[in-house]
Order: sequence, then structure tokens, then C-alpha cells
Amino acid sequence: MITIDFLYTLIGTPLGFIMWPIYLLLQNFGWAILIFTIIVKLAMLPLTIKQQKNMAVSQLFAPKVKEIQQKYRNNRDKQAEELQKLQAQGYNPTGGCGPLLLTMLILFGVIDVVYKPMTHMEHFSGADINSVIEVAKQTEYAQIFLNEYNSADKELILAYKNGDTDKMFISESNEQSQLVHEFKDDENFKKNYDEKNPEKIAKDDRLIYGEFTAEQLSDITGDKSRLTAETKNRIAAVSGKYQGMQKELIALQTYEAYPDTFRESTAINDTTKTRLAALSDNMMFMGLNFGSTPKMAFEPLIIIPIMSFVFCLAQTLISQYINKKNNPEMASMGGMKVMLYIMPLFSLWISFSVPAGVGFYWGISYALGIVQSLVMQKFYSPEKLKVKAEETLKNRKQQVTTTAVVTDADTGEEKVVTTTETLSQKEINRRKLAAARKADAEKYGEEYNEDDDE
Repeated sequence: MITIDFLYTLIGTPLGFIMWPIYLLLQNFGWAILIFTIIVKLAMLPLTIKQQKNMAVSQLFAPKVKEIQQKYRNNRDKQAEELQKLQAQGYNPTGGCGPLLLTMLILFGVIDVVYKPMTHMEHFSGADINSVIEVAKQTEYAQIFLNEYNSADKELILAYKNGDTDKMFISESNEQSQLVHEFKDDENFKKNYDEKNPEKIAKDDRLIYGEFTAEQLSDITGDKSRLTAETKNRIAAVSGKYQGMQKELIALQTYEAYPDTFRESTAINDTTKTRLAALSDNMMFMGLNFGSTPKMAFEPLIIIPIMSFVFCLAQTLISQYINKKNNPEMASMGGMKVMLYIMPLFSLWISFSVPAGVGFYWGISYALGIVQSLVMQKFYSPEKLKVKAEETLKNRKQQVTTTAVVTDADTGEEKVVTTTETLSQKEINRRKLAAARKADAEKYGEEYNEDDDE
């Protein structure tokens, strides 16, 4: 079964290989994203030019499309048949969808790259990544059990680690069938739960209270466990977040919070420790951590969502202005006006939902899009493209099948002859006009000369 994580990986892997050499050269994640975005825009330029040309062609066919839709509005099959005939002449109703679809796919790929910096940027082995993630989980488990407000649960875990499981689980012989936490009524309990810093805890204690197998975690968070609900929920939350596609980024953030714990760990080799430290430094760009997700608060990272919103709004306004100038009829459509508000708000939402590295890519894409729109207007203006499109359609070759009844000169028998020719639209129009003139001449008894229609 194909999952969303698989799709992200499928798209992110080739993008990661494109961004990787840039990262190796510049040793900075932000610069790698910036250069990558420029490369993507340049690579998509031919597709964008093609889209612009398709739009010019669509404008030529717009009156015919409108006529067909109006004429056959109650006959969908006939409408589809007539529109298909237009497509044979060069009309392409989906010609403008390619760049938008590709843009969204690349966005998914960039999300995967940012979520998995150890895989895509440093190319850690699978074993090394698992070691870093395991130490990150142990650190967070230790943070839970060694909290100063959690002494009751701490004693249960210590007993469990020493093989005394009777204290941990509820049983008929257990007089204390339910744990009553000594701070259960203290309002500061949850507020201060995470304030214990694992870096200040003795190394031996971190190992004792941090190392758990999947089976042990299942035991101590089960229905029979006497741990408090608060502790169980926190254990489940830590275990769950290291199961998703963001686990590498979360492990890196845990490293950044408690680097000494990782340095002292024997589960991670020295080479990986050095590269992990380098990766943490390289995630910083102009004082911003591109692995962190912006919050709706007054903090430096909020500049990323603001940048994405402003650049998206600017590009949308410029595009609206250009469209109104080149095609007033289409620019006045309600859907175009809706895009003016939806896309900037969508960009703002995206930038608050993903790490700053993704929002930075999104904002820079719009900034480059502004430049691209202005360049396209100058060198590939719709007026010029429309003239070229008209000429192309006139000279476009297409197969035309004609049927005629002819008389055999020898036998005098009549027979139907079908002929297929490849003609330009200009020649097709000439022949139609000639046929009409010939019919008029026969109708009024006038002499018709075919040379007059050459």
C-alpha cells in the first residue's frame, strides 16, 4: 500500500541528490536551499514559456469554446465531441496545469529533504541514524522520569529496571492498587514537568532512566501500570513522534537542546558525533535555525512566514495587473480575484506549519517568480505570442478526409472515393471558400473559375 510518507520519500530522494552537492560545497543548509530554488526556477523556465504560449492559443480558441459550450449545453456528449475536434486543431484545455502541479510536487520533496537532514544532507548510514534517534529518545525518557516533580514514578521505574516488577503493576496481591501521585493536586506539576535538564543529571542516571526497549515501553504504559497518566501520556508522545517522517529532524533538535548527552553516549561513534555537530551548525542561516518551525509569536523565525506572505501577495498582484492589461475579460473573472486572497493566506499557513527551511524555499520561489513574471512580460508578452500563435495555427498541418462520387470513364459506373490529405488550416479555409463560391456560381448559373481562389 502506498503511504503519504512513501510519496514524500519518492519525490524527496532525487531532490536530495540535487541539493546534496550544493550543501557539501557551501556547508550551509540555507544557501543550499537558495541555490536549489534558483536551479528549479531555471529548469522550469521552458515549461513556463510553453504555458504562456498555450495560454495565447487558448485565447484564440476561447470564442469557439464558448460557442460550443453554449450551443451544446444540454448535450454533454456532443459538447465533448466538438471540443475534442478543437483539440485536434491545437486547443489544449490542460496546457497551464503543468507548472502548478510540478511546483506542488517539488514542495513535497523539499519538505522531505528538510525533515530528513541526516539522510539527504550528511548521508548518514541507516545504522547511524537509528543510533542518533535512539539516544534522542533515551534523553527525552530520562527527562520525564528524572523530573523533580516525578519522584514517585521515578522510584517505580528504578524498581522495574532492577527486576522488581511487582511495584510497577497492579495485581490482586498488591495492596496499593492505584498510584496516588504526591503532586497530583499541585497546579505547578504540569507546568514544571519538563524543567529538569538532562544535561545536569549524572550520566549513570540518564542511562538507567532512559533506556527502554519497545516491549518495556508497552509494559510500563499499559493498563496494569501504576505510573501516573501524565507520565504515560508523555512516554506515548515521545515514542509516537519518533515513528513519523520527522524523526531525524526531531532527533537533531534534541541534540541541539542536550549536546553533552549525545557526546557522552557510547551508542554513537565519534565520526557520527562530529558530523552531527557540523549538521547542527549548518542548519543555521543568518541567525535562523532552518530546522525549527516558526510560531505565532514575536521571535526571529516569524520573518519567514512574513516573507512568504509578502512575496506571494506581490507576485499575485503583479500577475493580476499583467493579466488585466493583456486580457481584461479573463482578469475580471471571479476566480482570478479569489486567488488574490487565497494564495498569500495559503503561503502564510504553509510557513507556520513546516520548518523554516521549507518556508524559506516557498518564499524565495515567489520572489524569483516576480522577476520571472516581469521578464516573461517583456520577452514573451501575450500580444507577441498571440500573433505567433495565429500564424502557427494557419500553417498547422492536419489530416482531412473527403468523400466524393465519381464516374468511371470506361464503364460509366459511379463509385465513392475517399481521400485523406494533410493540409494546413490556411489551405482548409481556402478550399471551404472555393467550395462555397462554386456552389453559388452553379446556383445562379454563373461561370466559376477555380484559379480565382488561388
